[in-house]
Amino acid sequence: MVNVKMIDSQGYGIHNLFLRQKERFLPMPDYEGSSESQVVLHLPGMVIDADYSQLLMSNNEVNLTEAILLDNLQKGKRIGDDAIALLRKKHLVEGRKPHVYIAKSVAQKTNTKVEYSKHKGLKNKLCESLLLDALADHKVLTRKDIDVLLWDALSDQYSENQKKNKIGNLLTRLRKMRIITNNTAGRKSEWKLVKK
Repeated sequence: MVNVKMIDSQGYGIHNLFLRQKERFLPMPDYEGSSESQVVLHLPGMVIDADYSQLLMSNNEVNLTEAILLDNLQKGKRIGDDAIALLRKKHLVEGRKPHVYIAKSVAQKTNTKVEYSKHKGLKNKLCESLLLDALADHKVLTRKDIDVLLWDALSDQYSENQKKNKIGNLLTRLRKMRIITNNTAGRKSEWKLVKK
């Protein structure tokens, strides 16, 4: 096996395995499921996240450490604050922990602009404007209507609970500012603009 280069006799096999995956723009191997008595190697043979592969193809300056960190991101694994800081310094990622995603400059180079915008979501002011316009048009919206209106405008990195909380916080803030008012009867919640 040494002669056909299937194994390495000098102890660089694992390092080389990671390098080969990086060179082929494929996800990094991992050892999830390993124990003290058994090693389990997962060696992906296909692309999991096109953003990750395109990033490696478009940027030859990404070193092995950065490739492994980006690989963990594409697999949905959490990476540490130091790792995020390293990737931020090289302008490879954006977003706030735990919702970190490929940076805008990288998205533009790798033709993943739409995915970037979905990850980023609309800013609070734009969501607020969208809600107020809808209330001006329709006079009354239920909480369910508001959820449907704003759901896709929020970052696709948020969980369902995080999206509901974000919408709830927006409604509470606007109510406290006396811009909108709420009338709740049983399980039905209706929102209106405050009459001036």
